[in-house]
Amino acid sequence: METTQKPYAIFDYSELPLVHIKLTNAEITDQNFGDYVNEVSEIYKKGRYVILLDATDTQYVAAKHRITQGNAIKLNKNNVTEFSIGMAIIAPSVLQRMLLEAIFMIKPYPSELKVCKTKKEALQWINEILEKENITTNN
Repeated sequence: METTQKPYAIFDYSELPLVHIKLTNAEITDQNFGDYVNEVSEIYKKGRYVILLDATDTQYVAAKHRITQGNAIKLNKNNVTEFSIGMAIIAPSVLQRMLLEAIFMIKPYPSELKVCKTKKEALQWINEILEKENITTNN
């Protein structure tokens, strides 16, 4: 009997170059986290992009998965540098924002990055960096 596993992340490409990624409250497994990392690693194939990552509902990410993600970022650094305009992360919790900011201070992301409290703040920042690139979206 095959069971369908809830995805760790839901990707929405309907507003390219803006890519919406919604992290779910699913239990994080090697499979669904691997699927997430693999899809993030392939976004560059769609051209220049900016990510709106909503981490509002995500659960604690185990060290082995954080290492997997860090290794994927390192492996794909050139693609991220060339194709990513930036990434805004929505993290409503003060603790979550502090942890993310500390992580990216130690290991900088290869393009512009902003950790935000709200979706409104994240979209405002995204619109500003897209404007610098002379790119408009419908958000």
